[in-house]
Order: sequence, then structure tokens, then C-alpha cells
Amino acid sequence: MQSSLLKEYWTNIKEHFKGRWTVIILMLVGVLFCMNYAANGNIPLAALVCAIPFALIVFGAFVHRPVILFVILFVVNYGIMGISRYVHIPLPISVLMDGLFILTLLLLCVDLIRGKTVFKQEAIPFLLLYGAWVIYCLLQVFNNTTGMGMDFLITPWFKEIRPMAFHALYIILIFTLLFTRNKHIKYFLYLWGIAIIFATIKGYIQRNQGFDAAEMRWLMSGGYRTHFIHSGIRYFSFFTDAANYGSHMAFALVTYAICFLYEKNRIDKICWLVVAVAAGYGLMISGTRTALIVAIAGFVMYTLLAKNFKLFLISCSFLAISVGVLKFTTIGNSNQFVRRMRTAFDPDDASLQVRLTNQKAIKAYMKEAPWGIGVGIGMGADQLPQNNKYWIVSVTPADSSLVYIWMRTGAVGISVFMLVLVLAVIAESFIVLFCIKDKQLRGMLTAFTCGCACMIVAAYGNNIYTQYPNTLIVFGLQTLVFMGPYFDRQITAEQERKALAAENKEKSADEDE
Repeated sequence: MQSSLLKEYWTNIKEHFKGRWTVIILMLVGVLFCMNYAANGNIPLAALVCAIPFALIVFGAFVHRPVILFVILFVVNYGIMGISRYVHIPLPISVLMDGLFILTLLLLCVDLIRGKTVFKQEAIPFLLLYGAWVIYCLLQVFNNTTGMGMDFLITPWFKEIRPMAFHALYIILIFTLLFTRNKHIKYFLYLWGIAIIFATIKGYIQRNQGFDAAEMRWLMSGGYRTHFIHSGIRYFSFFTDAANYGSHMAFALVTYAICFLYEKNRIDKICWLVVAVAAGYGLMISGTRTALIVAIAGFVMYTLLAKNFKLFLISCSFLAISVGVLKFTTIGNSNQFVRRMRTAFDPDDASLQVRLTNQKAIKAYMKEAPWGIGVGIGMGADQLPQNNKYWIVSVTPADSSLVYIWMRTGAVGISVFMLVLVLAVIAESFIVLFCIKDKQLRGMLTAFTCGCACMIVAAYGNNIYTQYPNTLIVFGLQTLVFMGPYFDRQITAEQERKALAAENKEKSADEDE
């Protein structure tokens, strides 16, 4: 009797641990390794081995819910530059972001193989279009304009090509695989909106309570030159600088204001309005002149895409009056923000003249460098020697994203880059105007198109296009616009199903009578 009970007990144990023996053995081996490393005084390695099971558990959670990792990716991408002021990050930021981008993409590829998501063919034209820029950047590894040789070029080229070309490619693929339903677009708008609110709150605290110790250290290390100016203090929240903060807030203002106009749901409508107002406040306190022009450009483009000639004339008249007041009068000069915005229309502004002088000097060098001085040249320890002809170009700060790309990739590179951007905007405008039936979806995609287009204007004024957090949001929204027909067909199918269900219900009610 006792023997049969023992056998039954042993059978139950085997059944319980069936398929788990490998895991148990690996855990025991891990414990032994930890004990060995700890006994030999190698605490960091012991801690690393102990962390592996927890990392696997987290990875397992992400495998089933890659959207969680995407949210983490978005939050890190949005706040990483601010976090780096308070916490020492042992890895280069671009490497950290590479890891998050690639891991998110791999998990989505697993979902694709398992049939849990699909690759939307509507995004292929955008991939091919942007692929032209990626290929050009890859070919820059052979650019030896500076005469320093291939060994010198490869390391800085690899550092710079990731944020300049690869990150946007990852983003396009991630959005193509992750966003499968129309409602996912609103989820993203809420996620971005929350981030904008936090950025505005941080800017408000800086303006009303002053800068904290970490921010003062950053300002005293050189940032004060562009943030403590004659027209007042420029606030930057947790962004790289005030120019990036102001341009991003203008981008958000345009996007959410247009979404507000088309939104049907009352709660969503209120939320979009709140975010737009918050973004407008952030734009003002940033003191960024370019941001005002960015917002104007976005709203002007909206009047064109709205296909409302009367609205277009009214908007243009209002903008013309506003610009006239800023340019030809002194109204509102008692307010530092108005004074700062007024300088955007002053052709004799000192900082504008410095920019034009720098660009004129660079142009003389760039005539003999149609392919640019090379991607990555001028980064950190990889500076050119001072006796090199292009040394002055490598150390001259680029005052805008387009100037930076022109310096690094030449007239050919900036032509390719601008052609890609302009063709993308034209394609997005065509989709919005002629390919989307649902009015609300068309409104959101119009907002995305106008917002992303005005960031091209911002790229002309400031070096912000490939800065965090802009790349993820700009290229993500552009991908959603290209995927618009996919979402539109989905909405149409849902409406047809609802109509058919209502019709069947009505027939059933008639038969019962």
C-alpha cells in the first residue's frame, strides 16, 4: 500500500515537472556560477548572471505584448536627452536607442511569422522612397573628400549613419507592423499628447521656479549663450535646447489643432484642444523664432489640403495681418515673447546675419566637395587635423539640419534628401485628397501631413530634424499617412458590417411581428 502511494506520488512529481527539467537544471547551473563568481570576488559578473532570468522573463512578456516595449521605446526616446542631464548613461544614446529599435522590430517580426500581425503593403512606397536616402548614406563610407583614408572614415561614418538614416528606417518598419487597427492611431495621439503635457509642465516650472542644478550646469557649460539673450530667457523643458523644444511644440500645435477640428468624439476633442493649447504655450516660452514660422507654414498647408478656397483666403489674410503687425509695428513690444517673435521678420537681425555669413563661407568650400566632407566627419575625437583643407567646415556648427546634411553629404546629398522629403509630402497630400473616404480619418491624416511638412521648414531654421524625440514621431506619422488607405478600407468594412447587422435586426423584428 505504502509502495503504491510512493509510486503515485513520484508519478505526480514527474507530471508536474514534465517539460521543466531543462529550465530547472539551467537555473541550478546559474546558481552555481553565481556562487563561484561571488566567492572569487567578481560581484559584477555574479550580478549579471543573476539578472539573466529576470531579463528572460521581461523578454517573454514583451514577446506576447510588443506594444509594451514600443511604449517604453517612445518614453525613452522622448525623455532621453533630459534624463541624461541628471543620470550618467554608460552607453552612447544612439547605441541605447539602436538596441530598443532593433529589439522592438525583432519582436514584431516574431508576431509577423506567427501571423499575429501583417505587413501593410501601403507603406512600401515610403520604404522605397526613404531607401534611396539610406543607400546614399551607405555609399558615403567611400567618400574620401578630406583625403584621410578609409580607416579614418569608417568609425565616424558608422556612428553618424545610425541616427541620420537607420533610425528612421526602423521607425517606418515598426509602425508598419505595429499599427493594425484604426483605433491604434488615437492611442498613439494620446501617448504623444501625454508626453507634450509633461514637456509643457516642465517648461512652466523652469519659467516660474527657475532652473534646477542639473539644468544650470548644462547652461553654464555653454548653453547660456543661446538661452540667456537680450530679448529674455529661452526655456527648453527636457529637450536638447530651446530651438528643438519650440519647433516640436509648433509641430504638435499644428497636428492637434487640426485633429481637434475633425474629431467627432467629445472627450477626444477636448483632449486634442488641451494638448494644442499646451503646445502653444510651450512654443511661446521657448522663444524660438523659427517655431512661429513653422506653425504658420503648417496652417497654410492645411488650408490647401482642406480644399476650402474661402478658408484659404481668410487664413492667408489673417496670417498676412499678423506678420505685418510683427514686421512693421511695435505693438506688444513690452512682452519679451512678442519681441523675440518679431526678430523672426527682421532681415537685419544679428543672429540671422551671422548665419548667412557662416553659410556664405561654407559655400566656398563646398563648391569643391559635391559629395560633402563625409558622414561623421567632425564628431568628437575624429576631428580633422587643422592643416586639412576642410577642417574649418568640420568644426563649424551647423545652424540647421539641412545645412548639416549639405556639409556632410554635399550638394548631391542635400538634393537626394530634399527630393525624398518633398516627394513624400506630395504623396501624402495625394493620399489625403483622393484616397481617403472617411472624413475623420482624413482629418487626422491631414493633421499628420501638415505637421510633418512644417518640420521640414523647421529643419531649414534649426538643427532639429534628426534630434530626439522628433525622428520617431515625424517618420511614424508619415508612415501612418501612407497606410491611410489600409485604415480607410478597414473603417468602410466595419461600417458595412454594422449596416448589415442593423438591416438583419430590422428584418428579424419585422418577421417577429
